[in-house]
Amino acid sequence: MSRPRILVSNDDGINAPGIKALVGELVKANFADVYVCAPSGERSAQSHAITLGRYLSCVPADPVPGVVEAYAVDGTPADSVMLALCSPVFQDITFDLVLSGINRGDNCGLHVIYSGTVGAAREAACKGIPAMALSLDNHLARKPDDYALSASLALPLVRAMLGLLPGQAAAAAPAADGQQQEGQPAGRRPPAASLRGVVVNVNFPIGQGQLLQGMYLARQSIACVFPAFREVREAPGPHLAEIDEHTPNSRVFRNYAGVVQEDQDEGGDAWALKNGWISVTPLSLLSHIPDQLDARTGSIRGALSEVVTRAAAEAGMACGGVSKL
Repeated sequence: MSRPRILVSNDDGINAPGIKALVGELVKANFADVYVCAPSGERSAQSHAITLGRYLSCVPADPVPGVVEAYAVDGTPADSVMLALCSPVFQDITFDLVLSGINRGDNCGLHVIYSGTVGAAREAACKGIPAMALSLDNHLARKPDDYALSASLALPLVRAMLGLLPGQAAAAAPAADGQQQEGQPAGRRPPAASLRGVVVNVNFPIGQGQLLQGMYLARQSIACVFPAFREVREAPGPHLAEIDEHTPNSRVFRNYAGVVQEDQDEGGDAWALKNGWISVTPLSLLSHIPDQLDARTGSIRGALSEVVTRAAAEAGMACGGVSKL
């Protein structure tokens, strides 16, 4: 029997505190083999960008003791996951689940379009691997301790996805080696098997002191921070645009946060997060508007309802939104 294999990536970089906290909890829980392939440095807001026209390099890393293997990639978040899944970096190992995060700052609403965290998870979903993006609604979180609660609450969601919680009579969909995963009795497939081609987008409320309401199965909102570009007049440096300083009439701008487009309609991810819920939202790879709900949509909703319900129960928390998605 083989243990589940989990790949972890992010967009804040392989040495960021969020990924270290998440990987540390996974290693400590010891229910899966953990691999890491993440950008070598900060790559936020890269969306699903990939590198073409130059080579990618990766170097062995050791973000947290106990991982099977880890590599830092000089590319984007999507590059890192693509390299892990479609190259010999991990000797063609197949993964049962890909996690991206924990991101510094939320990824609700329209932010999922720009997010490198979601982009890394989306790349896994594009390759048919169940994927989860995890973010903390705290832009000031710069230490592993700031992510401790979120990392611990991510474990029930991960275990529920893999069908490893008590009462889940499920066996993981066989990997390429055809082996049943350790600790799983024979039975129906775990929720992750019905969530291939889906990004499960999870956002944790800010701070460990806030009273958490529970886990809420939410829809995507249209919340977004609009840009407020300001012209920059300062000496050249690495923080400025990569242009020739002698280019005539060149102007340099910096993107600052501007007006916030709120969306606090009940049931949305932004509403859930603001009201103390851990929001869990399924994101599709398809951008077209369907004519009607189909069997595939029902299967996704049913599988994710099970994940949220069982994970909340395992964490001793309330569960919301399951019947309203």
